[in-house]
Amino acid sequence: MTKKIFRWIAIILSAVLVLGVLFSIAYIVKFKKDSDFVAFDKNRLNEVYTSLTVLDNDGAKLNEPLYLHEYKQIPIDALHDYTYNAFVAVEDKRFYSHSGIDFKRVLGAIAHNLKSGGYKEGASTISQQLIKNTHLNNNKTFKRKINEMLLAKELEKNYSKKEILEMYLNTIYFGRNAYGIETAANVYFNKSAKDLTVSESAILCGMIKAPNTYAPDKNAEKCKTRRNGVLKIMLKENVINESQYNEALDSEIYYCPEKVKAEKTYTYHVMKEACKLLNMTPMQLAQSNFIIETYCNAQTQQALLDLITQDKTKTSDNTLADISCVVTNNKGGVEACYFRGDTAGEKRQVGSAIKPIAVYAPALNERIITEASPVLDEATDFNGYKPTNLGGYNGWTTIKYAVAKSLNIPAVKTLNALGLDNAKKYLNKMGVDGEQNLSLALGNVTGGMDVFSLAKCYATLANNGECNEVRFIKNIYNDQGLVYTREINGSRVFNSGANYLMTDLLINTVENGTAKKLFSSDYQVAAKTGTVGSKNGNSDAIIAGYTTANTFVVWYSGKLENSVTGSAAPSALANKLLNKMYKDNKPNTFTMPDGLEELKLDKDSLYTDQTMLISDDGERFVFESVNKPKEYKQNYNYTVNCNAVKNDITVTLTDVENHIWKLYRKSKLNTQIVPMENNRYRENITEDLEFYAELYRDGKIVYTTPTVEVFFSPDSNISSDILDYWYWK
Repeated sequence: MTKKIFRWIAIILSAVLVLGVLFSIAYIVKFKKDSDFVAFDKNRLNEVYTSLTVLDNDGAKLNEPLYLHEYKQIPIDALHDYTYNAFVAVEDKRFYSHSGIDFKRVLGAIAHNLKSGGYKEGASTISQQLIKNTHLNNNKTFKRKINEMLLAKELEKNYSKKEILEMYLNTIYFGRNAYGIETAANVYFNKSAKDLTVSESAILCGMIKAPNTYAPDKNAEKCKTRRNGVLKIMLKENVINESQYNEALDSEIYYCPEKVKAEKTYTYHVMKEACKLLNMTPMQLAQSNFIIETYCNAQTQQALLDLITQDKTKTSDNTLADISCVVTNNKGGVEACYFRGDTAGEKRQVGSAIKPIAVYAPALNERIITEASPVLDEATDFNGYKPTNLGGYNGWTTIKYAVAKSLNIPAVKTLNALGLDNAKKYLNKMGVDGEQNLSLALGNVTGGMDVFSLAKCYATLANNGECNEVRFIKNIYNDQGLVYTREINGSRVFNSGANYLMTDLLINTVENGTAKKLFSSDYQVAAKTGTVGSKNGNSDAIIAGYTTANTFVVWYSGKLENSVTGSAAPSALANKLLNKMYKDNKPNTFTMPDGLEELKLDKDSLYTDQTMLISDDGERFVFESVNKPKEYKQNYNYTVNCNAVKNDITVTLTDVENHIWKLYRKSKLNTQIVPMENNRYRENITEDLEFYAELYRDGKIVYTTPTVEVFFSPDSNISSDILDYWYWK
C-alpha cells in the first residue's frame, strides 16, 4: 500500500472523527434542551453530602455516622483505607486520575458492546455511578448515558475526589434495604463500617454488582468466590499486602442473619440537641458549615461500643436485649452514649434505682433519718398498699442495711415519714414531675424516666448535691464565630452533708450490697441497682452510679429473663467499662465535708434494743455532728444523782479515776458549763432548767447522760424527787 493511500485513509478517518465530534457536540447541545435532560443539582447531592463537623472533647473530628432519614452516613476518614480503596480498585481503578469519565474504559466498553451486539458494559466511573444513584434512573439508554457523563463532569468540578468517594459509599445499595456502607455493615455484620475487616470489606465491595446473587445470606459459595476475586484485585492494586490477602482468604464468612437492633450512637443525640438549639432540621444541620464541640471522650465511647457489641445478653424471645448507656462528667456533660434496640431510650419504670434520689437523700436532707436509724422490716399495710420484699423480711435493721440490700418495706416507711409532697419537691428540682404515690419508693414514677433523666439525678449526687442539665454540646461555631456556648448554672438540691451521707450509703452498696460487681480495690464507686419485673420475667434491669470523676447509667430493657437483674448483666458491663476508663487514671476518693463524723455503734444494742451506743469496736456509721448519738457503751460502774426538793437542786457525779465530768445547765437563754465542787453542784432554781453531763476519758467524750428537766414551782410547799430520772450504775 502506497503512502498516498495511507494519506487518504488518515484524511478520511480524521474527517470521520471531526464529524463525529461535531455531531456529538450538536447532539449534546440539542439534548441539553430536551425535556428528558436532567440538570446537575447540588441539592440532590446534599442529601448524601454533609459539611457539618463534630468534634470530641479533645478537638479531634468525631468519626461516627450521622443519622439522616432512614439511613446513616459515615465520614470516609472513619473507615480503614483498605475498605474504601477496595471499591476504587474494583469499580474504578483510575478514579484518582480521570475527571469523571474514564475514556480508556469507555473505548473498551464500546468495543465489547459492538462485539457482543448489545449494550452489556457501561464503563461507569464512581463519579458516574454517584450521579446515577442521585440524579438518574437505571434505564440503559444512550440518552441516559450521555446525561450521566455530562453530570459526572459537573460533579468533578464542584467536589473533591475524597468528597465524591464519601458520597458514593454512603449511597450504594447492598440489599436488605441497606443503603450506604454504614447501614450495610450494621445489617450484615452487626458492626460499624469503621470496624470492617479486610474480608468483610471485600464481601461488601463484591456484593454491589448484584446483591441478590453475592450476599452471604443469599448464596454462601458465590459470595465466597466473589470475595476472593475482589481480594485478588485488592492485592494486585496494592490496597492490601500479601499477608493481609492470605489472612482474609482463609477467614470464614460470618454474617448476621437476624434483624439487627436499632441503634443510636453519640452523634444521633448531638444532632438532636443541635437541631433544637439552632431550630434546624437534621438535613439542614448536616448541610451546614457548623462546627460543634462536644464532651465526647473518644476512648470511653469506643470502649462502650466494643462492650455492647460483645454483649450477647438475650431476651426470652432469643434476641439481643436492648441496652441504653450513658456516661457523663459530674457536671452533666455526656462523655459517651450508646443505645441498642427499640425500647432503648424510652421513658420506663426504674425500680429501686429511684430510692436514693426520691426517698433516702431527701430524708437525710430533712434529718428525718440517719444511716443508723432503726427500721422494722416486716409485712406492712399502708392503707391498702402492701409492698413485699423479694427475699423475705429482716426484722429490725438500719437504713444503711436497707439501702445496701434494696429492702422495700424500709424504703416505703421512709417515704411515708418523709411525705409525698416532700419527695415530689426534691424530684421536681431534678426535673422529674408528676403526681406520685407510695409506690414511688419502689420505682413507680408517674410517666417513667429515661436514661438521661436518671443520669441527671445521679449526677446531682456526684456533684455535691447540685443539679445540672445533661448536655452533649459545649460550643457551636459558624463562619462568623461562636453562636452557642453551654452555660453551667447548677441548682442546689441536697446540702453537702446529706449528699455525702447518701454517697457513703451507696459506696457501702457497692462494697456489701446489690452492686457488688462494681467493687474495685483501686477506686471508689457509689451505685444503686434497680430491677422491674415479676416472677414471669423482668422488663428492666439498671445500674446507676458515680465516681468522683463520672456518672453512669447502664439500662437493659425488653422481655428479659429473671436472671437479668440490675445486680447481674448491667453491673457486669458497667464494671468492665469503668475498669477500661480508669485503667491509667484512677479517680479520687470521696471527701467527707466538715460537719460530719464517723462513729462506731455497738451492734448488740443497735439491733436488739434499737439503742445507739458509741463503741470502740462497733459498726461504722457517718453522722452529721448536729444529729449524732451521744451515749457510749459503758464497761465500768459510776453513779449520777440529781435531787430536787422545794426548788433546791443538788447534782452529784461519781468520781471515776482518769475521768472528768462536765455538767451543762440549759435555760431558755443559753447553755453553759457550771462549776462543781467535789463533783457536786447545788442551786436554788428560779426558772425551768435542763441538766445533762458529759463524761470524758483521755480527752474524749465516752458518755453523755440523758437530759433531765427540772421545773420551777412557785408553790414552795410542793417538793419533787427526780433521782429515778437520772441514774446509772
